[in-house]
Amino acid sequence: MKRFTTFEGVFTPTILSILGVIMYLRLGWVVGEAGLFNALMIIVLANLITLATALSMSSIVTNIRIGVGGAHSIIAKSLGIEVGGAIGVPLYLSQAISVAFYIVGFAECWNFIFPRHPVLLVCLLVWLGVFIISYASAKIAFRLQYIIMVVIFFSLISIFSGGMNVTAPSGVWARQSFSGFWPIFAVFFPAVTGILAGASMSGELTDPRSSIPKGTLTAIVVSFVVYVCLAIWLAFNVEAAALVNNRLIIIDAARWRWCVIAGIMGATLSSALSMAVGSPRTLLALGKHEIIPFSSSFTRINERGEPTSAILFTALIALTTLLLGTLDSVATLLTMIFLITYGMINISMFIEQSIGIVSFRPSFRVPRFIPFLGSVGCVAVMFLVNFQFSIVAFIAIVFLYFILIRRRLKAHSPDVRSGLLMFLAEKFAIAASRLPYHPKIWKPNLLIPVKDVDMLPKMRPLIDAIVSPVGRLLFFKVVEQRAGEVGAKNVKSELKDKIVAVVDPLKNKGLFVETSVVEAPGFYEGSATLAQTVREMFFPPNTLFYLLDEPPEKDADVSRLVKKLGQEGLGIVLLKYHPQAGLGGEKVVNLWIRQQSPNIDLSVLVALQLTNNWEGTFRLLQATRTEEEVTEAQDYLDRLSKLMRLPGDLEINVIVGDFEKVLADAPHADVNIFGMPEEPDLGLVRRVFEGVDTSVLFLRDSEHESAIA
Repeated sequence: MKRFTTFEGVFTPTILSILGVIMYLRLGWVVGEAGLFNALMIIVLANLITLATALSMSSIVTNIRIGVGGAHSIIAKSLGIEVGGAIGVPLYLSQAISVAFYIVGFAECWNFIFPRHPVLLVCLLVWLGVFIISYASAKIAFRLQYIIMVVIFFSLISIFSGGMNVTAPSGVWARQSFSGFWPIFAVFFPAVTGILAGASMSGELTDPRSSIPKGTLTAIVVSFVVYVCLAIWLAFNVEAAALVNNRLIIIDAARWRWCVIAGIMGATLSSALSMAVGSPRTLLALGKHEIIPFSSSFTRINERGEPTSAILFTALIALTTLLLGTLDSVATLLTMIFLITYGMINISMFIEQSIGIVSFRPSFRVPRFIPFLGSVGCVAVMFLVNFQFSIVAFIAIVFLYFILIRRRLKAHSPDVRSGLLMFLAEKFAIAASRLPYHPKIWKPNLLIPVKDVDMLPKMRPLIDAIVSPVGRLLFFKVVEQRAGEVGAKNVKSELKDKIVAVVDPLKNKGLFVETSVVEAPGFYEGSATLAQTVREMFFPPNTLFYLLDEPPEKDADVSRLVKKLGQEGLGIVLLKYHPQAGLGGEKVVNLWIRQQSPNIDLSVLVALQLTNNWEGTFRLLQATRTEEEVTEAQDYLDRLSKLMRLPGDLEINVIVGDFEKVLADAPHADVNIFGMPEEPDLGLVRRVFEGVDTSVLFLRDSEHESAIA
């Protein structure tokens, strides 16, 4: 329901939230405690942070459809719903707590006039009135703010035309100890946090893209001038001791006390109304995005457009805060939460500016250094104000973020997270490309032709054990081209969906998995072309993983493919899968090594991967022709195991006899691994497979592996 203009929906609630309880009841104390110079520094620093945030927020809202939720919506649509939720929950709580913060300020002023009235009773009555008005209609709350604005205006006239005519002593000008600066800043900072008051109404503004920048920035400029002028006036007209010890000194210093009292009451009441109206809208957005428990309960809207259940829940939080907190302790808490929120808005803006996406085309542009300084400023001030709480706050937000990640929330709008990660990947890729390759950084990146999709589930556990935990996989299927065939696009799409469904468990484990379906005149041509193409990419595969299940009459084609891809620099892994034995118990790996073989690096690395991921047994085997060669073979395998840093519990077996004849006598394993010559002998592969009666891997090195690196 679009019903509020710039003045009514943004400027008025924002300016009244800023010119509120801190201005009347704490600015004098800030000047007295910190001195005028430091007080002005606090005002300037706080406004620089909020100005940077407001500029970032203004730029973002001119680039997106912000919708309901204000700052939460901005962050969610920039950095994702999980980040938006992790920030949105504490933001909502801070807004709800702010209602109590302003009500306590109202009660302090009331108690000044009527000291016999119990403060808690006054707080409860004001709390009840605020939420009755917000429940009835936001329109009524905003209309009341026009009257309050007039009252505040006349209260300022009363202050500036008054004065105690007492020259402030030099102590008001003196710079206080630096350690006391940040606690004073923490008490003051909530004065400028009202910049989100208008943004919180984003879902009900007639033109949020125009209203939020205009209304928010105008309110910041006007309020900054008021605070600076008032701080200087207090320094010159009120003694330092009075500023520190009398929180209501501004009433005594004014020309017409009743006017200032009315201004304080009006300011605190309007701020409470703004938050009582705005914070339920944030809760409404959190409910719509299903971020919080019982989300559906907070999405109810009555016929007047009011989120009734969200308002009632906010009232409960405000009431709890009233019963438990004090004004200054709440002020520090609000400072930290708002700083986190402002920092994330600035970070969102900085990321979108930096990653160079064409979709970021805001009509309101700001230089990139503004959100950068805004985000750095927020984080720095947080730690300066309270280091321990800052650590706790960040841990809590990260914890909440990971909880939301695990829930796999449904995204309601696009965000730039993938763009950010791609940007970082591109930058790191450019940096990595300038460094020389060394086999020490080798890890298994497999290129896997898919001939029969139904075989993938059987192959998947072995592939997983070879590449986990950080390898990469590219599955591809070649669809034979047929002239004039209709529906080829649909066939490719269906095949890819089928492959994706089978390999998704690998992706869910955190492996980098890609799938592709290509058209080609034949399987060999398609495989060779794709292999040559991907080998030139930045993240190329380094090993061909091929399931050997063709009949013997196809051996020539397979040999041709293996030889061709070997020439492209790929290591070769041929799998002969045993239909009955499968992968056995996935525990024992036999690696057969020929004396002085130049082709053992890839075999050793794959055997290590299998053993580590299966938490199994690694066994080295060698066949010798005579008994005299046994000792020499054992010494060779011992030296080899030390050179390649093989596991300490490695088993070494030397078997005497002809290689093909002793296979059946070898110790049992779940997988047997053998080296393969330059010219693949698929007849030998089949004979070995029949001899060991298990699934078999035949491997050939490329120039990219080294088991001793």
